[in-house]
Amino acid sequence: MFIRIIIFLILLFPSILLPQQIKKEIGETYEKENIAVFEIQSTSSGYGEELGPKMTALIENSLTRMNRFNIVDRKNLDKYLKEMELQLTGITEKQVIEVGKIYGYSKAVTGKIVSANVTVEYNDDGSFSLYSTVDMVLQIVDVETTKILYSSQLQGYDYYTTSSYPSYSLRQSLIDNACNNLAYKVENKMRSIFKITLTIADVDGGNVILLAGKNHGVSSKTRFKVYSKKDDIILPSGNVITGGYNYKGTLRVKELNNEYLIAKISRGNNIQPGDIARETVIGDFGFGLFLNYASYNIQATERIYQSSFRPDAGKIKISLNKNEYALGLHLKIGYNGVLFSPNLSIGILFGDFLKSSYAVDTRFNFDININLYQEVLRLVISPYIGMGLAFTTIGEVYGGNYYTDNYGYLPNGSKIDSRDIMFGIGAIASLQYNVTDTIGLNLGIGYRFYTNPINLGVFSDGKEVSLPEKIKTVNLTGLEFTFGAFFIL
Repeated sequence: MFIRIIIFLILLFPSILLPQQIKKEIGETYEKENIAVFEIQSTSSGYGEELGPKMTALIENSLTRMNRFNIVDRKNLDKYLKEMELQLTGITEKQVIEVGKIYGYSKAVTGKIVSANVTVEYNDDGSFSLYSTVDMVLQIVDVETTKILYSSQLQGYDYYTTSSYPSYSLRQSLIDNACNNLAYKVENKMRSIFKITLTIADVDGGNVILLAGKNHGVSSKTRFKVYSKKDDIILPSGNVITGGYNYKGTLRVKELNNEYLIAKISRGNNIQPGDIARETVIGDFGFGLFLNYASYNIQATERIYQSSFRPDAGKIKISLNKNEYALGLHLKIGYNGVLFSPNLSIGILFGDFLKSSYAVDTRFNFDININLYQEVLRLVISPYIGMGLAFTTIGEVYGGNYYTDNYGYLPNGSKIDSRDIMFGIGAIASLQYNVTDTIGLNLGIGYRFYTNPINLGVFSDGKEVSLPEKIKTVNLTGLEFTFGAFFIL
């Protein structure tokens, strides 16, 4: 048997060596990697005792679902290894590389379950909290270079609460869920390592043709960054310094087919056939921080009220200073879409810089994005519905205690506070300049219509106070100016 294997290797050696001597070039068509998934090793006891085959199947399914690899059939590979007196489980790194050169896979995935546990905590209310974890050391080996591309420990986890004592089947179910979570993390890791990279086939106006599509694992949300190769620098000594790459722009998928896609240029100039397009990750979630200068509309008001129970005692003095506009700060979070970006913002208007008034401003925005130049310069129309909650110090007690009845009173010097709520609609038109794919600046102007303030009560030192008449405080109807920055995650 041993002699037969040696003869087989000698006959194959010339055909194996030649492809290894040819440096792999980036071509117009994306070529899938041939990947072998070797059986994950289980732990010797406990929950992880038989997890190896389960994790292997989950990882294979995840990689198959990604559609960007040719997965080696494990049954045939196992049969082949048995002929060579090897096995899928426990194969060494050196053997993985040697077999790969013969069998034809360029990358190999190996792993070992380190631990699998379920922790149970008893809560004060009589319920049980269960935490499951599965830890695995993952290795990705490059057969062609004989190097380890990736080696690290990943953890999958799950959480559950129950009012009854957790059974073994429940705990095992949590371990299964942790395995699914771990397979998902392996998939994300493979996606980050094996990014789709190919040269641009053609450029027609603002449309870029790439020979990769659904059958290569591309989705409608896939983005590409474009690079051109710099010229190498030849030194007088004859040594060569590799030129590297220049970033030229970013592409967004416009039309996706099985074998090719048409992308539009979202950023960049002079993108040409032969430039290199490399998959990149640009998220759909964004957040921004905005300064607002908005209508606040407090009117100057002076009133003095004396107690009907002790007219000769202290009085309440209402004193509001005119305040037409207020400076504010808003945090905006939500979905970052191509045409529409629904989001939520919450902020605070400082009134007279928090001396006597401030308002909490909450809005649901529906941004409409209109590209003026690629996705670099945009007009953004943001209609919204909003709610404002204002807290205003409208006066104080002076000249002694103010009696609310024969025995109760407000102490001299006590502040009188009003709480008011408003509802309304508005819209902001802004110019948005995207400095990079993930950072932008925004300058806008808008107008809003809010209801008159609905009083939620007047208070002093936590006690509700009844005044002879309603005091008008904040009114948010009017102009608004904004300036801010946002970030895409």
